[in-house]
Amino acid sequence: MPPAGLELRAPTHGDAQAITDLVVTCDIEELGEPDFELDDLLADWNRPGFDLSHDAVVVVDGELIVAYAALVRRDHADVYVHPDYRGSGIGAELLAWTEHRAAEGLGPGETLHLGQVVTGARAGARGLLERAGYEPVRTYWRMEMALDGPPSPPAWPEGVRVRSFDRERDSRAVHALVQDAFADNERHEAESFEEWQAFMIDREAFEPGLWFIAEADGEIAGAVLCPDYQSEGWIRQLAVARAWRRRGLGTALLRQAMSEFHRRGRPDIGLVVDSWNRTGAKELYERAGMRVVREHTRLEKELRAR
Repeated sequence: MPPAGLELRAPTHGDAQAITDLVVTCDIEELGEPDFELDDLLADWNRPGFDLSHDAVVVVDGELIVAYAALVRRDHADVYVHPDYRGSGIGAELLAWTEHRAAEGLGPGETLHLGQVVTGARAGARGLLERAGYEPVRTYWRMEMALDGPPSPPAWPEGVRVRSFDRERDSRAVHALVQDAFADNERHEAESFEEWQAFMIDREAFEPGLWFIAEADGEIAGAVLCPDYQSEGWIRQLAVARAWRRRGLGTALLRQAMSEFHRRGRPDIGLVVDSWNRTGAKELYERAGMRVVREHTRLEKELRAR
């Protein structure tokens, strides 16, 4: 049960902006700036299989939402507690809720590695997770680069041409490219087309003019997929077909995105890469001039059917 005077309940769609405001408040307290917006929350809620009435909870103090937890995937939970309400036991209550909800979906003898991601600034959250038996397994690096002047133009490998994304023509092929390109990553789990579409396309920030497709001999050789954020340039996915690796195509796609964001007046460009990536992506971005500005850690715990 939450602390006295507070109520635990399922959120409604009418709570979306208040939950977004809560997450932004946590971001500012921990990171010094927002790193979340309403579009991100709605993308989580629109994932296939996500049930808002069962897979998320809020803690309210009167009319004020002071904490939020969601099992956004069966193996991943997001938890946010307002800075003014930390240390009251809410975090422990929501941790227990996420574990109970995740374990409900397990069959006899089945196990699940449930995880949460915390920033380096969230020492209290990390300590709570570690005391509950969670261990660090994965590092995420946020990388950035200022776009002070025109970036170096992309140097395309011979036979490659670049064009913008066509949703009707390209959606399935780009999804397949991304799944294959990421298949070498540690513990990779293929994402269905419906899940990928909900996360990448069916959202406000989708902008086909910021999705660039590299073609060779009528086949897609690579792609860089970017949402349209007004405050920054952002790369959500960059994928290169196996036959085109180590030929400069990844760098060319990155330069293409940089050039377009500079043309649109974005002050910088950013992305996230993680330690489970085995394609050398972090090194590619470093060679292009990007640097690590923030580190996040995923901690996991093995759950068994109750």
